[in-house]
Amino acid sequence: MNIAISHTNMDFDCLGSLILIKKLFPDYQLVRSSRILPAAQIMYDFYEGYFNFLSLKDISTEKIENIIIVDTCMSSRVSEYFSHIKNSNPSIHIFDHHPIENCDIPGAEVEGGRFGATTTILGRMAIKKKLKLSPEEATIALAAIYADTGRLLYDNVTSEDYEVSAWLLKMGASLRLVRSFLQTIKEDDQLALLNKLRPSLHTIHGNMILLSYMELVENVPGLSAVVEKTMESQNPDAYFAIFSIISDDIIMIIARSQRKNIDLNVLLSEYGGGGHPMAASAKISGSGGLMFLEDFRVFLEKSIAPAVSAGEIMTRNVFSILETTNLKDASMFLERVNLTAVPVVDQEGSLSGLISLRDIMKGRKHGKMHAPVKAYMSKPVISVGSNATMRDVEQIFYKNKISHLPILDEGKLTGIVTRWDYLQFQKQNTETL
Repeated sequence: MNIAISHTNMDFDCLGSLILIKKLFPDYQLVRSSRILPAAQIMYDFYEGYFNFLSLKDISTEKIENIIIVDTCMSSRVSEYFSHIKNSNPSIHIFDHHPIENCDIPGAEVEGGRFGATTTILGRMAIKKKLKLSPEEATIALAAIYADTGRLLYDNVTSEDYEVSAWLLKMGASLRLVRSFLQTIKEDDQLALLNKLRPSLHTIHGNMILLSYMELVENVPGLSAVVEKTMESQNPDAYFAIFSIISDDIIMIIARSQRKNIDLNVLLSEYGGGGHPMAASAKISGSGGLMFLEDFRVFLEKSIAPAVSAGEIMTRNVFSILETTNLKDASMFLERVNLTAVPVVDQEGSLSGLISLRDIMKGRKHGKMHAPVKAYMSKPVISVGSNATMRDVEQIFYKNKISHLPILDEGKLTGIVTRWDYLQFQKQNTETL
């Protein structure tokens, strides 16, 4: 027998990948995990017949010759399957969009790629083979890509994710149904938890970290969806939700990040957990409640890297102009250095204002091009020190209609951050949920 499996606690990408495996490798039978994430379970309930899953019990007496694993290359995440495989030494082929350098499944052949979803890898194969999908199969696959890429908005999105999504739409995928399946907060228990969570905000090395702790008599399905909704509304750099499950005597950590310097996969590996750099979880047995919360906060203080500062991205060789320079010369200077604005300094080099092409235009309209820039410059100037975090810079740009932020250290102009610099930082350093 040949089988195809995914990680335990199957999510949308598992289901989307397996529905394509069924088309690509028709001689393989799909095997279901004992657990499916609540949001994905809803979609599965509607399309159960399209998968025709075997149970773990069904394979326990079979000789398994070949195994395809999708969406993971970690042995701990597929151990429930292998515990049921007896008297077999199967060949293993893995398709996974996660980093494959940590693969610990012996002898496995791995096909990976930095795509938004494993479904994308298999969708590209299906396109190449010119396979046809039913609208229902296409909807399952599209929901998988949309779920793992934040509806094609996360930083992990590639052009291939768009390519496969477009193909799935051509195959008849329903966006209306996909939207419905991805509405993660559906149950009354989830809404109740969302209202009861009281996360606190902590500044750790310039990072805005949200922490929450809650005791639950028993595990509640869909905790990840509650965490993601809280993350969305609070917008911290990272959120660590700690749940003490009394009936199981475990601590569960569910974490989400928006910053590359806060790699959750690395952080939670210290507790035997893992996942993505921006989404990970861990389960700890027999840990004691609020004491664990304090220990975990200390761990974060030691482990989280400092936030990126204005000094790390600022332009250091700053063009500036003396406040006694006339507007005509200032206009020619801006044209020569190809800038729209520069800081204005006095004779001692201290910042006194900012002159822009817009300010010069006002002088031109008044026929005052020989007036000193001091008469038309913008002042007072908003500035920060080089140790200001990019969160500070972000808030300044959002709250003030400025495009240039001078950096002052000990009263002297040492650099400048523009809106363009900020946007480049966001593109390169921010992960979106």
